[in-house]
Amino acid sequence: MTAMAKDIVIIGAGGLGSEVAWTIERINAAAGEPVWRIAGFADDDSDRNASTFAGYPLLGSPSIALKRNPEASVFVAIGENSVRARIVGRFPDREFPPIVDPSALVAPSATLRKGDFIAAGAVVSTGVDLGSFVIVNARAGVGHDSLVGDYSNLCPGVSLSGHTTLGLFVLMGTNSCTLPGVVVGERAIVAAGTSAFRNVEPGTTLSPFGTLKI
Repeated sequence: MTAMAKDIVIIGAGGLGSEVAWTIERINAAAGEPVWRIAGFADDDSDRNASTFAGYPLLGSPSIALKRNPEASVFVAIGENSVRARIVGRFPDREFPPIVDPSALVAPSATLRKGDFIAAGAVVSTGVDLGSFVIVNARAGVGHDSLVGDYSNLCPGVSLSGHTTLGLFVLMGTNSCTLPGVVVGERAIVAAGTSAFRNVEPGTTLSPFGTLKI
């Protein structure tokens, strides 16, 4: 008996939202039957409250969209960590499933949580513990036994060596990396292309030009 697809609303009609929609399409194709039915996109931007986006309806603001789809699951496709957290906080009673691309490699011993996004070509290795609402973008790799805090964002090509620890709301820029055992503090940023050879203090930005206080 074919299972019925579950409705899902994507919040965020932007680049990440289109990637999430594409990933859901790939999940459905890999399963050979619909797992998710994308009801449409929701966005607080009034310019994105009508017509379509990425081939799906624009449903209005998140509040309106979820009121009209009371049983739908929700995925918050917002790259900015603090904004993502703020939107999640508006809808505490909703289901926020993790979305994992079929091409991603996720070890059976890894832990994923609600709202996580694992994009195409990403690798989440053995013993990894991802917090909630973490983004692991395309081709990013999370080394064994690493811990990633809630609402962190690993941009494309990021490489976390084994036993890395990321605090809450960390942003790892495109093609940045860590050495084994490095700790990146809460709300810190490791800029694109930057190697974290040692611990990064909370609330700082590590770049090729040095460490700056945010």
